[in-house]
Amino acid sequence: MQAEAGAGTHVAGTGSHLPARVLGNAEIAALAGVTEDWILRRTGIRERRVAADDEGAAAMAARAARPALEAAGIGAEELGVVVVATSTPDHLTPPTACELQAAVGAWGAACFDVEAGFAGWIYALVVADALLRCGAGRFALVVGVEKLSTVTDRADPSTGPLFGDGAGAVVLAAGPGPLPLRATSWWADGRLADALLRPGGGSRRPFDARVLEERTHLLRMEGTRLFRAAVRTMAAQAGAALERAGVAPAGVGLVVPHQANLRIIEGLKKEMGLPDERVFVNVDRLGNTGAATIPIALDEALRGGRVPADAPTLLVSFGAGATAGAAVLGPDRR
Repeated sequence: MQAEAGAGTHVAGTGSHLPARVLGNAEIAALAGVTEDWILRRTGIRERRVAADDEGAAAMAARAARPALEAAGIGAEELGVVVVATSTPDHLTPPTACELQAAVGAWGAACFDVEAGFAGWIYALVVADALLRCGAGRFALVVGVEKLSTVTDRADPSTGPLFGDGAGAVVLAAGPGPLPLRATSWWADGRLADALLRPGGGSRRPFDARVLEERTHLLRMEGTRLFRAAVRTMAAQAGAALERAGVAPAGVGLVVPHQANLRIIEGLKKEMGLPDERVFVNVDRLGNTGAATIPIALDEALRGGRVPADAPTLLVSFGAGATAGAAVLGPDRR
């Protein structure tokens, strides 16, 4: 059954998956030539999860999708759209979303991936919302998943301590519901494209022995250049989405920011004047899981009773590209 065009959407269910292996700071400190205290002071991260060699992005996505479908009370065959946000697919082709479709049995769904850096899940949410509003289906599965451990140089102090693996999923449903998607915003500035990238391994510099020797298939980042842009842009995108929703910053009940590192989250809190108790943080336990950070955190917040029933929840992200975006969920008390 198709949804009526023009109808709004709401979050009907969430799920997440975290690999079993915990990688603490002691191991990374030894590889990167720094101390555990240095990592904690610079990033706020104590540990992160690392997927097993035989656990890829599609498998993690499926393990996050199943509880989201269960929470929504629907079968996978009811999905009209499956969108996966990832920078670390198992294969360059086919789309991870198609592999996810096969894993969960979403046979009636259109499937595609979104690669928009670590803001990719917000981008995927914007697209899925638009498709449902156009009548493309009643339900969409929106997944963020990363296996960043495969593209992280643990010997690099600027990136090695940051990244972990995991997946988060949301079932978006057409029509009214208790957690409506009220407004979104998105943004990009390609002038920052070279500040966070994998130089080798693509079509311009295909993977070969030299790429492997130079380790240019691994992430490289200009952290100082990105820090100010991340804080400033996330605050601006948050403001844009809140304005569209008709919500003042003081009226937000919970903010779920991209879990890049604790310094960026602290900078966002200062920029927006947010008290600690209204900002959800799990970067200390999970590290930066890229496009998966927000759906994982949203699932944790919902299951932990942190998402308020009487006030909006703000999601806001920033990633390579540079890309950014925000979304406002929750009740409209106007």
